Amino acid sequence: MQEHPFQPLLQPWLKLAQNNLALMSQFSFAPEVVSQAMAQSQNLFHQMVETSNRLTHSNAYAELVQGLVRNYSEFLSELGQVSMAALSAGQADWLQQAQQAGQVIELARRRA
Repeated sequence: MQEHPFQPLLQPWLKLAQNNLALMSQFSFAPEVVSQAMAQSQNLFHQMVETSNRLTHSNAYAELVQGLVRNYSEFLSELGQVSMAALSAGQADWLQQAQQAGQVIELARRRA
């Protein structure tokens, strides 16, 4: 494969990027870093649990849940109405097509 003219110029940059990625990976998985990350994640988890417990007992949360229930109730009601209307329209179209087919058959019988 032919070497691109800029490849020698890019080589130091690629080597720098690869070496820096290797160092970052080594740092990220060092025992001290992993242990600090685990401790921080446990603290964060406990804070999230405490915060969510306080929020779920607030008026704002109750209003959110009531609003969601209302929105889904309206959605289901509208969906049911639209579905019934579509079903009725489909049934009316089917009956009309059946009547037209019957008329075509009757005309064909008369001509035969």
